[in-house]
Amino acid sequence: MVTAPASERTNLQDWDGLLPSEVVLLTFTNRAADEMKDRLRRTISRIRPGPLGEDDKHRYDPRVKSQGFVEQLLTLLEDAPIGTIDSFLSQLVSPYRGKLGDALSRENVSDAARAILVETSLRTIWRLASDRSRIGDAVDAGIPANIATDVLSARDRVAQHYSGRTSASRVLRALVGKSVFVEESSRKVMNENGNVDRDKLLAMVMSSIEEADISEQAERVHKIVREIFETIKECIQTPSTSGWAAETRMACLEELDRTGPPNDSWGKLCWMGHVLTCTVSPSTLMAKEMRHFPSMKFPSDEWEAGIRSFAEIKEANLKALYKATLKEKTADLCDVWSDDLGNMVLHFVRMAILLGESEPPQVPEDWSKPTIALEMDIPERLDKPNKTHHFSLEAEIRNLRDLHLLHLGFQGVMKNLKQRDEVHDFDDIQRLAGDLLLANCPEVCRTFYHPSVQQALDSIDQNSPWRDDHIHRAIEAISNLEENRDLAGEAASRLAAMRVDIESRHLLLGQIRRRFRAFIIDEAQDNSPLQWRLLSRLWGPREVREEEGPRADTPWEPTVCYVGDVKQSIYAFRQAEVTGFLDYAKSLRAVNVHEFSSVPELTRKPSLRRETHSRDPRNDHLSSIARATEYMERGGRDLAPWIPFDATDWDLPAPSSEEVRARQEGMVSLKVNYRSAGGLLEVMNEWWGDLFSDRHRILSKADFYASSQTLHSFPEKRDAPGSIEWICPPDSDDSSDPPTDLERHLDPFGPGSPDRLERQALLIALRVRSLIEGKPVRVKSSCGEWKEVDSGEPVQPSDITILLPNRVNLRDVIVRNLQDVGVPSQVDREGSLLERPAASALEGLVQLAARPNSRHNAAWVARSPLIGMSDSQLQRYLSSAEKGEDLLSAMLSHCSDGRQRALVSRWCELSSSSMLTELLEDTIDQSDLLVAYPDDVSRQDAEHFVELFRELSEQVGGDPIVLADRLRDLRERSSQSLEASTIPQSDAVRVMTIHSSKGLEAKVVVLADLFSSRQTNMRNEQNNRLIVGPEMFAGHPKPWPSGKTPISAIWEHATLLHRARKNAEARRLLYVAATRAEDRLIIAGSPKGTEWVEEEGISLPWTYDKNAPQLGQMWLESLRMGSWRRNEHDSPWLSPTDAHSKPTLVNGGSRKICPASIMEEAYLGCRNKTGIILLHHPECFSGPGSDANVFTTPIQKVEIIDMASRRTVENDSKATPPDPIRYSTIVRANPSKLPSYFDCPRCHWMEVRAGLETSTTKTNDDSQNQNEYSLSVDPATFGNVFHRVVEIGIGNPGPGLNGPSTTLPKSWTRPVEDRINDKDTHHTAFGELLPPGADLEKVSTVTSTMSYRVSDGKLGQMVRGLEVDGRKVEGLRTEMPFHISIPTEFESVTRGKWTPDGDEVLISFDSTRVELSGIIDLVLCTTSDEEDPTIRAIDLKTTDASSLLGDWESGLLESLGDDSIGPSCQAEESLLHKHRLQMALYHLALEESESDREREGLLRRKVLPPAILVGVSGRLVEYPLEDLDKAKQDLEKTLALTARMSLASEFPLSEIEQDYEDRISKCVTCSISEEIESKSP
Repeated sequence: MVTAPASERTNLQDWDGLLPSEVVLLTFTNRAADEMKDRLRRTISRIRPGPLGEDDKHRYDPRVKSQGFVEQLLTLLEDAPIGTIDSFLSQLVSPYRGKLGDALSRENVSDAARAILVETSLRTIWRLASDRSRIGDAVDAGIPANIATDVLSARDRVAQHYSGRTSASRVLRALVGKSVFVEESSRKVMNENGNVDRDKLLAMVMSSIEEADISEQAERVHKIVREIFETIKECIQTPSTSGWAAETRMACLEELDRTGPPNDSWGKLCWMGHVLTCTVSPSTLMAKEMRHFPSMKFPSDEWEAGIRSFAEIKEANLKALYKATLKEKTADLCDVWSDDLGNMVLHFVRMAILLGESEPPQVPEDWSKPTIALEMDIPERLDKPNKTHHFSLEAEIRNLRDLHLLHLGFQGVMKNLKQRDEVHDFDDIQRLAGDLLLANCPEVCRTFYHPSVQQALDSIDQNSPWRDDHIHRAIEAISNLEENRDLAGEAASRLAAMRVDIESRHLLLGQIRRRFRAFIIDEAQDNSPLQWRLLSRLWGPREVREEEGPRADTPWEPTVCYVGDVKQSIYAFRQAEVTGFLDYAKSLRAVNVHEFSSVPELTRKPSLRRETHSRDPRNDHLSSIARATEYMERGGRDLAPWIPFDATDWDLPAPSSEEVRARQEGMVSLKVNYRSAGGLLEVMNEWWGDLFSDRHRILSKADFYASSQTLHSFPEKRDAPGSIEWICPPDSDDSSDPPTDLERHLDPFGPGSPDRLERQALLIALRVRSLIEGKPVRVKSSCGEWKEVDSGEPVQPSDITILLPNRVNLRDVIVRNLQDVGVPSQVDREGSLLERPAASALEGLVQLAARPNSRHNAAWVARSPLIGMSDSQLQRYLSSAEKGEDLLSAMLSHCSDGRQRALVSRWCELSSSSMLTELLEDTIDQSDLLVAYPDDVSRQDAEHFVELFRELSEQVGGDPIVLADRLRDLRERSSQSLEASTIPQSDAVRVMTIHSSKGLEAKVVVLADLFSSRQTNMRNEQNNRLIVGPEMFAGHPKPWPSGKTPISAIWEHATLLHRARKNAEARRLLYVAATRAEDRLIIAGSPKGTEWVEEEGISLPWTYDKNAPQLGQMWLESLRMGSWRRNEHDSPWLSPTDAHSKPTLVNGGSRKICPASIMEEAYLGCRNKTGIILLHHPECFSGPGSDANVFTTPIQKVEIIDMASRRTVENDSKATPPDPIRYSTIVRANPSKLPSYFDCPRCHWMEVRAGLETSTTKTNDDSQNQNEYSLSVDPATFGNVFHRVVEIGIGNPGPGLNGPSTTLPKSWTRPVEDRINDKDTHHTAFGELLPPGADLEKVSTVTSTMSYRVSDGKLGQMVRGLEVDGRKVEGLRTEMPFHISIPTEFESVTRGKWTPDGDEVLISFDSTRVELSGIIDLVLCTTSDEEDPTIRAIDLKTTDASSLLGDWESGLLESLGDDSIGPSCQAEESLLHKHRLQMALYHLALEESESDREREGLLRRKVLPPAILVGVSGRLVEYPLEDLDKAKQDLEKTLALTARMSLASEFPLSEIEQDYEDRISKCVTCSISEEIESKSP
């Protein structure tokens, strides 16, 4: 709020800079957005007018002339567009929902509700019948009508291709979570008709490899083939003078050699495929290892070799030459196909074999390919089951199309369900944003626009989505239709409206673009392709006003700045796409180059851009006055208005010419790391050199790989050494059995088989504890000597972060070990909620309550901590029960004590009433659940489970069986979508995934489980049989449950792409994890098979899987390559052979590491010797005889808790129980419900206590009007229509030249012409609110009659400025919202809770505040010469509106033309009486509002009695004072009853029926005779 006087404020239109509302600042998380806004708020708050400079409190800026301007900036900052992309798009779309044809609900769907919607949608798709006669069911379910038949056919084919619905459902479930990538990849391979285009698909396959690589491999193969062919010719004569026999392998080889590889890349791949088909054993053609020239001969099958066997060569020398040459060249072939280039090209050659349509030359007619193409309609069984089969190109295309159709069908069903439940998600927001920004044809226009216009709007240039060419093409399409109206068909009559609509939408787009003058996008590498496209739509041509001159020649009109790092792109699972960041970086540079040469305003004096310098707008202005101290700081460099592009900071290296050019084009590489210690950063820079090396790339032509970059430390941290440690547990095995005594700690390093996770977790926990305590550790040398290492100053737990590649398995083990050593910890996400122990026990109870006859559910609960039966007790319990018996009730006789028996009895009572939420709450409070799981995490899990259960109850109702089934579905099918989360402790070690650590830092970072393959393997994709990426998506069909799976070339290619992407992202993941560390980085984990060898130290198996390397393997390989690059021949990371040649990726061998030696020098490439502290055993954390590693066993923990629970405190026998606490709270009520609450207290009770929504109460005295629907719409709808007419049409004469007699808002006093009788006003309301099928003529007739009568009445005269009854209107407000809190006293009630020892009274109430919020139809402010200014509430009633059609007579028309103030007929009196409580409330609300004005020192208006505007007569009927006072008394009673019902624990219906029998007997709605028991709210 701006409090500065007007003289100290600045006219914002005169401000040359940007304002907060004009700058869009986008971050990746809401937390980062809040931090950014808070930082800006604090920075702006420090600004003061004065010469440039700053001190401890303020920052001075000569451009700021007064403090009032700072307040203005802070006010604008509050509504500035700062947030995530999703929140920004939501705010962008919100004002235009009506124009987009979407009644977007205000409720964002929760994770649990979304999981339910997904499962419901999947079930719906499978439930639909395939019969064409029932295609309407599919359309009703939400599948678009134009593809409904195709979707169902695709569904049936997918079910067949994946061996049934179970596997097919798994495929579809995986597909729906990647909708952005599905749409993105579909655009790349589909044509405008939505079909997969053959040429586009093959082009997409070929886009992943360089043509030069194909050519080089073809040349290598051709050279060897020629040498083999020449050898065969030399050693084996042709069988005839005419040459080699036709249709033989030798003839094929001769022709392939003679013709050589074709010129085009696909032809080269096919040529190499023909070579392999000719020379490789058919059974190994698609195998991991191919057999070239088996047994030094051509493969033998129905395709004859065409040459004699080499065994028939008579001459010994020729035979020897043949064998030696074939052996050598076969080895050469193996080499050229197995090195990096050959292995990559081989994949594409096999694509050509499977998808190509050509055959090798010289094949016989009856020859069958090594792999047989399946028919389009897959048979139930194969004719040749032992042969290898594959999908043809046509079949692959149909497979892709089927998956895409299912995706579209699912999206339609999902959209339908969300509309039904009135919820939305961010997918809907992005869809609406695309419609608003015309990234495609708006959905609301598809039934209105001609198909050619739709096609034009859908043809946006994907490479330049900011351009509006597709919009211009759409307008041209309309022009063509206008010139050739016959082509328009039935749309001919709509062409003019079509043009107006699209031009108005284009104009609106320009206006929206104009609002934002700059974009700053943080973490831009994590944007999805769709997000990039939507944001860039805001950068195109904006609205240009006449006074602004011609438009600048620039593709991007706002200033665009985005910050990102390819090396930190790790969110592919959220459909982030790093290539989008790189593509837009190229576009940004191109735009800057274009602007510099094409926009003269930039280079004219005073110039805004220079070729050699960058402008700093903070210093390049006329008021550049600075303090003397600022000129002394860094030689005044920070005050320079222009910075040379070749400048550098501090003592950093000068930029290269390439970097200078990049800066000129707008791309600035940030080189300074402000987080990590200088020594630590120096070591990591050496790692990244190999981690991001080209030699690790699986594909040569891919733009998702990161490159290494040398980072420099901030000067203040440059000399800080930092520390690197390695927790490296060995796998040595102790053959003896572990102890069976439950009171002895089970040492992971003791007897028994080694558990790698337990060992790693224990060492991590011990190291963390030693750092917190500041205790030294020990390192063991290979000869057995121990060396002590100082841990430095103690570290706070909150300064330590343990990072996991994922949350599988290790997380819980680490947390448990941290608890064992007494270290507090906090986990960012706890995994699937329904798999957590406390939540699992509660789910078991729900399952048993839903199906009390289930022995499985009974055992689930009985063995859980809720009951805690032993095996023998469980056996007796189940064996004693009869078949089909209620096992929940039977549990009563097997309880261990009275309290447990009371709890089970409570379960029986509540489950029989389906009150499962209360059952869960009582269980959490009164059972032993949180005794068994006493940690904070379990308590929060239990609370989250109850929240989830409440949410499910709202979604599907209260039926226990339905709720139990939904819980089971969520657990089995969507468990990962329901993550548990905990509130962090104030000082605890943080345990989180690497993905969650983005943007965070810690003094100590532990990278755990680095030698796990889970991060890079493809197990999930293989199990789901689906891969979805930004380039393409593919399924892996398996038509037959048993037998061979057909080869899918598209699946193989998608697998290669996905593997390459996962490999690249895993490297970026390691980079992100390591760079979180400030002072100490601890690597945890060891290669499988690591051992401690006496006299040698740690023996490390050296393994490296190039396709799926572990993060630890990447790290070790970087150490190896770093030592080789620096010629460190004594490095332990090098093998003896590495010193003589450039190392290749080796999967074998071992290294011997002495921990004491690498502690002194680890060969890490630093200027100073830097070591690694290697900790391999618990003995590293304790000296001889120390008991520091003694742990409490689980059974001992249980005994401690049990002993604590059994302790009792002796009570004073004379003490009396304390009185219940007297407490006042707040009750909320709906004003529109007040009349029904008063008329029928039983309906009131049903709604407040029983949760039953009742309709408006009708009494026996109410006349049942049979004509109320003769208008063709229900009375409520017509009421809304006429209310809207009054809202937008009523006039306002304003206060006149002298202004209002008391202060009123400007919106209340702005003069407005009265347009209540205007037909356009009426039709606007009709268009907004009338449903399809309404009789427009009838509604228009009644509306016109009613509006004219209102206009002729007192209200109409007053809003036209006439004086009526001595009063004139000086201001008014339609649809005025109000909120009132009314103090209410009542007879005391209590609230308590159930306990096994009896009910416990907790709180007593005898007063409260009832809060009511609503909207007053019209508030009229008047003035008079004879009295003070007044204000009055007016409520519009359209009762009996249908009578205006003349079919029947309304009693309200008896007063037509009457000029009196109060009610003048019985019908008016009844109308006033019916709505008296609502009008009394309006009167109280205005009284309170005027009292607030008086307290603020403003003149109070007199509140007149409220009035009802009777629509059918146009009369303004005022409430008599006597009636108003009586209404207030009834209102007070009603609110008191509402409060008592809401607050009391027990409030039986019988009390209501006894006290209010006379009113209940008149109620028609409430005719239920059964007694409904009381229920707590």
